[in-house]
Amino acid sequence: MRKITTLLTAIILLANTIAFAESRTYKSSNGIFDYTSDGVVTAYYGDELVSVPSDIDGMPIRKIGDKLCFDLDISTVYMEDGIEEIGESAFEGCSATYVDIAASVRTVADRAFANCDCLTDVVLGSENVTFGYDVFMGTGYLNFTVPCTANLEMLTDKISDAKGGNDFGFSIMHNALVESMTEKDIFGENMFYCEDCGFKGSKYLEDISLPFSDVSDDAWYYPYVQTAYSFGIINGKSETIFDPNAGLTCAEAAKIAASIHRLNRYDDDGMEFQPTGENWYDTYVDYCYAAGILEDYVVFDWNKNATRAQMAYLFSRCDTEPYYINEVPLTDIPDVDETTPFAYEILDLYNKGIAVGSNEYYAFYPDSEVKRSEAAALISRILCRDMRIELPKG
Repeated sequence: MRKITTLLTAIILLANTIAFAESRTYKSSNGIFDYTSDGVVTAYYGDELVSVPSDIDGMPIRKIGDKLCFDLDISTVYMEDGIEEIGESAFEGCSATYVDIAASVRTVADRAFANCDCLTDVVLGSENVTFGYDVFMGTGYLNFTVPCTANLEMLTDKISDAKGGNDFGFSIMHNALVESMTEKDIFGENMFYCEDCGFKGSKYLEDISLPFSDVSDDAWYYPYVQTAYSFGIINGKSETIFDPNAGLTCAEAAKIAASIHRLNRYDDDGMEFQPTGENWYDTYVDYCYAAGILEDYVVFDWNKNATRAQMAYLFSRCDTEPYYINEVPLTDIPDVDETTPFAYEILDLYNKGIAVGSNEYYAFYPDSEVKRSEAAALISRILCRDMRIELPKG
């Protein structure tokens, strides 16, 4: 019996010695990590920016341990590619606003980011990740930046379950952008295109990610929405919905016209529009009258959807630097003549290359309601001359 007791004591001591030997410490430029020889970081002490390495002195780190940064005062989380698992409650209750989950991560355990009240942006390097229970429970609205090849429908289901709701949206990232030597962007520079999905875009706008789930990369109006949105001229109907086929009210058109005019003024003081009346749009309408965009005798029903002719009137007259590239006679527009309301403002947009018609015959459909996607196209062509379209003569 004494031999057995002695043997058990020796085993316990040996086990404790091994466990103690496995615990190590690594000091990085931004903090200190405790980790084990089986590749798990178990504790963190350091700066607000947490950057988890995937290799420490030649040892692969594969897991962010349970409660690594539980309730810590941190701001940003990065992890190097190679990490495969995020442990239970690893960042629960922390104050991080931005999290970058490596493409190599395959498992995010229960409540890993639960109750992170400050969290707003999550980069998800891969769609091939499994979420445990309540991973994002207790967070506010989240924007997920995901690869351009990701299945958004599948990710929506995954994140909805992990968050317990649908208050989130997606932005797209292109990880295989290369420079085109044959195509030019709206600024006359070489285009960039994505080898993964075929997306094409300007290097000046590649950092402007659209948060709208209903504006796909291959939509004809994508670059126009991207441009108008990047200039701050038009926003979505909500944080995640642009609603490209919806109408644009006369009040919204007046706001756009006022914003474009003020943006292009040399004497713009950079001040924001301030409310001047009981209606939200009064300040923009007043500006349009004061700037001569609206003539005194022109009055619209501001809450009614704008016609294409009304939009043409406002957009033509807010352009402070006329630049003409076409010579289109009024007779070339089949559904517009001298009796058409705002006929010469419509013609002005054709001759500037801002409006090009809705079919091969240059038809304008002046009485039809304008769509938000169409408005974005005109806004972009007003602001960016390289986006204007030269029409065939004759």
